[in-house]
Amino acid sequence: MNADIANRERIAREVNAVRTSVGYADLSNRGKLRITGRERATWLHNIVSNMVEKLAVGDGNYGTFLTDRGKMVGDFRLLVRDDCLLLDTEPELADSLPAAMDRFLISEDAEIHRDHDRWTLLGLMGPQSAEWVSRALVIDVPGLALYGSIEAERDGTRVVVSRQNRAGETGYDLWLDPSLAAKVRDMLSTAGVTEIGSDALEVLRIEAGIARYGADTHDDIIPLEARLDHAIHYEKGCYIGQEIIARMHYRGHPNKLLICLRFDGGVVPEPLTDIYPEPGAEKRNGWVTSTTYSPTLDAVIGLGYVRAQQAITGARFVVKVGDDWVGVELSEKPFIVGG
Repeated sequence: MNADIANRERIAREVNAVRTSVGYADLSNRGKLRITGRERATWLHNIVSNMVEKLAVGDGNYGTFLTDRGKMVGDFRLLVRDDCLLLDTEPELADSLPAAMDRFLISEDAEIHRDHDRWTLLGLMGPQSAEWVSRALVIDVPGLALYGSIEAERDGTRVVVSRQNRAGETGYDLWLDPSLAAKVRDMLSTAGVTEIGSDALEVLRIEAGIARYGADTHDDIIPLEARLDHAIHYEKGCYIGQEIIARMHYRGHPNKLLICLRFDGGVVPEPLTDIYPEPGAEKRNGWVTSTTYSPTLDAVIGLGYVRAQQAITGARFVVKVGDDWVGVELSEKPFIVGG
């Protein structure tokens, strides 16, 4: 069998497992930060875009850290535990994000620990993921709110469980001591739970319209341009970049918006491919940021930016792939919305 065909079939099986039942992925390459100290919540609250200070133990959210011009230095998922704050970030931000934050740590009683090797991070995702987490850890998780977390114990070792959406489906992250990780992996594999590789994770992410830092967002993007309103708390008061965000939200609008793309045909355009209004046009309307073939939709899809006034479901544009012009249709909503 051709290697490309075999790889595509493998990805399709893994994606289907998540869409119909459950799969698990090793997310340990992500950055894992722990913030301690008596003033940890106050300090972080004052520099990031979402609420921290008023969150209770077990709460959490998605947030961004910005420049004073409102551009994204990075993003993170926050878990509030009784003795610390836990943040997980994209792998590319594992060291750069804490370094950038640390510059604003002056005299506060807070400390950032880079715990990248302290935890193994496994993600279970799919409509049956709650059942499997409960089975693995003998705890009840179906009522856990998005970004919420609880602690369990397995073999005398602490496990942190958080509710996450990484694939457009119900999902849970397990923060495990590395000594326990192999046992949990073996239990899942023995039970027939499909392991999800990085290629399938990327397909799942794009199908669900989830922006990823380093691909769809970077240090020249304002969160509202990427439709990351859920990373912003508009009533929390001052933080770095707050003035720009508030001005855009209350008085203006983004010049560009991230939107889902569905391409005609079977060719997958490269990221950074320009989007044009029609074949032969000289002035672009936007650009592509992420692309993939979706086995769920049997179509080539992606994410990209277009001018805000043109970011409308059903609008048609073109991209140039080699010598050919390929049609692309916009969608304001994700292609897949699961549990």
